[in-house]
Amino acid sequence: MATLSDAKTGRSPRDKRVVKDETTANELWWGKGSPNIEMDEHTFLVHRERDVDYLNSLDKVFVNDQFLDWDPEHRIKVQIVSARAYHSLFMHNMSGNS
Repeated sequence: MATLSDAKTGRSPRDKRVVKDETTANELWWGKGSPNIEMDEHTFLVHRERDVDYLNSLDKVFVNDQFLDWDPEHRIKVQIVSARAYHSLFMHNMSGNS
């Protein structure tokens, strides 16, 4: 999930939030100096619901089905939904699927 956060949107690693759970607790770097800022699952679900409500209020959304990572052994499928075409194009270019 991504969101607008003022004039420097997307440029600060300190804007990133990750749900710390049994999957991520031992797999990610946490603590001082880490770009991974802990978010609890309830807070994530509240934000996700608000985001879905917003996207459902729009006349048009842009959807990209992508693979992340060039290595087939490690790649994962993701679906990127955005309100703006240029965000969709940017994410397509960043995924390496262009």
